[in-house]
Amino acid sequence: MNRMCLLLIVFQTVAMGIFSATPPAVEVRAVWLTTNYGLDWPKNRVSQEMQKSELIAILDSLQKLNFNTVLFQVRARGEVFYDSEIEPMASIIVSSKVGEPKFDPLAFAIEECHKRGMELHAWMVTYPLGMDKHVRSLGARSVTKKDPSITKKHRGEWFLDPGNPRTDDYLLSMVKEIVSRYDVDGIHFDYIRYPDNRGRFPDAGMHRLYGDGKTLQQWRRDNITRFVTSAYDLVKSEKKWVQVSSAPLGRYRALGNVGVGWTALETVYQDAALWLKSGKHDAIYPMMYYKEHLFYPFVDDWLDNGN
Repeated sequence: MNRMCLLLIVFQTVAMGIFSATPPAVEVRAVWLTTNYGLDWPKNRVSQEMQKSELIAILDSLQKLNFNTVLFQVRARGEVFYDSEIEPMASIIVSSKVGEPKFDPLAFAIEECHKRGMELHAWMVTYPLGMDKHVRSLGARSVTKKDPSITKKHRGEWFLDPGNPRTDDYLLSMVKEIVSRYDVDGIHFDYIRYPDNRGRFPDAGMHRLYGDGKTLQQWRRDNITRFVTSAYDLVKSEKKWVQVSSAPLGRYRALGNVGVGWTALETVYQDAALWLKSGKHDAIYPMMYYKEHLFYPFVDDWLDNGN
């Protein structure tokens, strides 16, 4: 695999099929294909043709290994891997020369995946925008400059603020841009959460303004659920066949004294079970990076809460 790191993903309906008498109609055999920092692709920064060849080789390998779904990272931290009117193209994509057709990585990846009978789901990093150095490198193109009121700086890193309803509008504009203009098979949200275990996110003012008497914790969960609901409804109104999914933390909630300290529901305010039960997600890909007593009880808990 040319040293490419592939992360096997737990897919909710597949897991339900495994643990039930009736197998699923379609297995989902998926990978996250990371473009952030060029971790999986592109390694090469010399030419567009070399970047295309490199991606083709990766997809050929996935096809031979019988993968059928590629979660292709189209948004990293405040920059994108498609032809956007909203955020800048990632700097690791080689710019087109004069007279050369513009290279749109997402359009190219979709075409190549579909040639191989593989679905492509557009994977978006949701709220993180990057450290100071990265944000400065984007200059005036960064949302921190274009619309600073929807961003927050926390411990040297910038984030879109989930508590500001206008943040939803900004993210939804990108979701619509992708779904309306590209033949994607899904939209997949990553980092659709508050920052991990790093102290108090600076949203006290927004909580006072919009909290409506809710606890800070419940308000934060409701903020993310509000965006999930709007995103799902938008996608289905554009193309009802496009799937909506996300990658919550692997442990939904603490189970007794197991899992305390880092869970989706209690630590980063992802109520992913509610998203499934309310019909605002087609699938989840929990990040089950655990073994033994930290794995099976939490898989079972997802199944119990999976609708």
